[in-house]
Amino acid sequence: MFSVGDHVLHPLHGAGTVTSICIRQNDGMRQKYYALHLVLDDVVLYIPVRCSGQVGLRHICSAQEAEKILCGQIGPLPPQPASWNDRYRENMNRIRSGDIYQVARVTACLWLRGRRRALAGSEKRVMECAERILYSELMLASGLSRREVQQRLEQQWKKLHLR
Repeated sequence: MFSVGDHVLHPLHGAGTVTSICIRQNDGMRQKYYALHLVLDDVVLYIPVRCSGQVGLRHICSAQEAEKILCGQIGPLPPQPASWNDRYRENMNRIRSGDIYQVARVTACLWLRGRRRALAGSEKRVMECAERILYSELMLASGLSRREVQQRLEQQWKKLHLR
């Protein structure tokens, strides 16, 4: 269970702060909800408390983990299938996992792919989604701005590109 003020991550929407735990009416039933204010979108998501585990809601990573990722320690990049729809499916599954390292790998792979050739529209959307999730979690965990996170990660991706 989360408390007001906790920094949490929704695997598909990004990181934010639990601003309240409220009771709302849904289909004639009263349920407890987390009000999650997303750091990047300035939007409030309402997530049923009883479904939070199913959704994949979790505490954000530690400052130490964030620093490891910002220093490029994300592990080996997964092979990318030649078929765009296979790449899309695999990358979305990695994003849905909620694992920050998986999301960082997706971001790095798509960033590198975009340097070699223009990304297709669907891959651009996947990259934007992965970046939003990754940046928001790293911002809250490290205290850096979006711009600082983006610059530090791009420095790391450029090093991968030179290999």
